[in-house]
Amino acid sequence: MADADFNELPAMIPPPGHTPNFVDPETLHPAVLSVAIVCMTLMTIAVAIRVYTKAFILREMRVEEYFAIIATVGILVWDALFIDASINGFSRHLYDVRLVHVSRLSYQSYVAEITNAITMFAAKASILFQLRRIFCTGQSRDSVFWAIHILVFLSAAYYTSATFTFIFQCSPREKTWNAFIEGHCIDVAAATVVAGAVNLFLDIGILITPLWAIWHLQLPMKRKLGISAVFGVGILTCAIAAIGVAFRIPLLHDPDLTWLITKVGIWTMVEYCGTILVGCMPSFPRFFLHLRGHDLPTSSSAAGSNSHPSAGRAHAHAHSPSATSAYHSAMMQQARIKGGSSGAGIGMAVTTSEVSFGDHAYIEMEAGYGVRHSDEESTARGSGGDDADWSPLSSPK
Repeated sequence: MADADFNELPAMIPPPGHTPNFVDPETLHPAVLSVAIVCMTLMTIAVAIRVYTKAFILREMRVEEYFAIIATVGILVWDALFIDASINGFSRHLYDVRLVHVSRLSYQSYVAEITNAITMFAAKASILFQLRRIFCTGQSRDSVFWAIHILVFLSAAYYTSATFTFIFQCSPREKTWNAFIEGHCIDVAAATVVAGAVNLFLDIGILITPLWAIWHLQLPMKRKLGISAVFGVGILTCAIAAIGVAFRIPLLHDPDLTWLITKVGIWTMVEYCGTILVGCMPSFPRFFLHLRGHDLPTSSSAAGSNSHPSAGRAHAHAHSPSATSAYHSAMMQQARIKGGSSGAGIGMAVTTSEVSFGDHAYIEMEAGYGVRHSDEESTARGSGGDDADWSPLSSPK
């Protein structure tokens, strides 16, 4: 009889006017399930597009793609853990949860906290390594280069420390999910608020860095706006991260943890999704060009009011390996951009999968292709060099 009574004890004394309800309590589970399904679907589609574009269209899987895959797998695991915890009581008020179920919920929360730190680093790294490749193609060490590398260092340092902090948050470790064991723990609520604040700080840095670089280019305003729109999606992620921080603050003083953590978890899923989408956005234009059958440039796309005759001929035969060098030469003459405080040329392809920047660069701004050559690389490679290894926008092999 005593055991039966114990099983009916709530995990928290209900506030005045409330009675524990273990059968049909108020719950946030429908919201959790809906948000999880939408976010997991969007992420999976976005990463599939990114990987397909890089592996089969551009044929250049890089380290950032593998980070994106790892992050996506980690997010799917985290979402599954969160859904299961929601089913078992996380979506309820703590006074609607049986005391005997708290240990299991605490363990699931423990695993989710560790998974969150590792996964968030992979998601951030997938974006930062992508930005480094796009914006730091030359040998210069400008402010953009240092900003990106500082963000990489801060991300690695924080998420590594956060992983160990959450793993060893209690001593002994078993006290993390069993409050009846003697020992001591850190203030996990404070650590959760700090995690949200750091995520917001890094998201702002990831947003500002490419936009700052773009707006210092000597390009027409229309092109700046178009390229900024690709990277400016990060504004949504920053807004989501800010909302997530706001939902974390009540954890510092409100004991209704299951209800509050569920709200935080919902916004964490949305933030995960936004972070993955930001990293995948630069691949979307090239993928949709591929769907429209614009993998190879045509003579009509090269022949404009300012087209050079040799450029048209190069476009017409660009699919032939023997014509690649002539094609590049024609495009360099047609689309050279000079600018920057040092007189270096900076180029970009606006309508392709990604934007390319680099010192002494020449770029084609035509119908879905960008071909960039540096002065040094052109000399080293010669007229017949193959640039497929170093330019994500070079002609397909």
